[in-house]
Amino acid sequence: MVRSILSLAIATALSALCADATTVAVMELGKGGALHKTSSSSPTTSTGGVMSFWRSAHDASSNGKTRKERTAQYPGMTVVPDLFSRADGGIVIGVTGEVDLAAMPTVASFLEKDGAIGHFHVEGRNEWKLMNHLNAPAVVPGEFDNAVKAKAKAAISEKGNKLESLSVNVKSKEDASAVDASLGRMLKSLAAEAEKTGSTIIIHLVVDDEGNTVHRRLLSESAESEQRKLDNDNEGDDNSYAIPGYYNDDNVFVTNYRTIFQIQYYNVVLWTAVGLFTILFSANMMTMRMPLMPDTLLFGESAKMVAE
Repeated sequence: MVRSILSLAIATALSALCADATTVAVMELGKGGALHKTSSSSPTTSTGGVMSFWRSAHDASSNGKTRKERTAQYPGMTVVPDLFSRADGGIVIGVTGEVDLAAMPTVASFLEKDGAIGHFHVEGRNEWKLMNHLNAPAVVPGEFDNAVKAKAKAAISEKGNKLESLSVNVKSKEDASAVDASLGRMLKSLAAEAEKTGSTIIIHLVVDDEGNTVHRRLLSESAESEQRKLDNDNEGDDNSYAIPGYYNDDNVFVTNYRTIFQIQYYNVVLWTAVGLFTILFSANMMTMRMPLMPDTLLFGESAKMVAE
């Protein structure tokens, strides 16, 4: 009897621990075309992977500092930014606390498998860690409506593909319902404004579930087993898709390995330069080999008029 009770308690604790996770749902509003799905079968990644995606998809953080070059994204992720088409801005909205999907239909719809362009799944409660990296302000549910409107206005009006951010902690079903309603109104208004201006705004919804409140349907059994194998191979490294490298003083992941974006960019620049050089060389050779002849404009009628 005692053994059964202990087994039940351990199983309950383990299931609750495994249920703690953070999901990032990625959506496009407006013109679109700035993001693409990949053939990756598992959305599971790490906080470093999510941060690499944000840095790759946006040229400037919320502090307005524009990076000189795009940051390499971790390999094996389900969503990647387009090589040529860039977004006009983005908003990261973090939701943590008593996240009850029954009271948050808008959030629940985005967490569905086909409810967004793609999802990133991070084991453990990591919403606070992700938002701290962005220096996102934390607001109470009563201030969320005005705060999210201000962030949406800044994201669509300011130039430079900035990434705005904010976080809200819900403590009751009433708070969850109010936050969900405000989020729905903001998304509808922002989508209409983006369509009107022909711009693209990316929404990153970060949902932190505590316990069994949020039920995940993003991973299949095969994907889960594959991820567990990768986790075991990486021996507890924070990056589930670890690649050799290091973080510099600016907290940017540096590696000697080339991403598909870097390979594509290199080839575009290389062959464009080769083409322009070929055109320039041909034009110079044609000019040098051009036959010499008297200029009829200088030595023709104009010369006669001067002589008269």
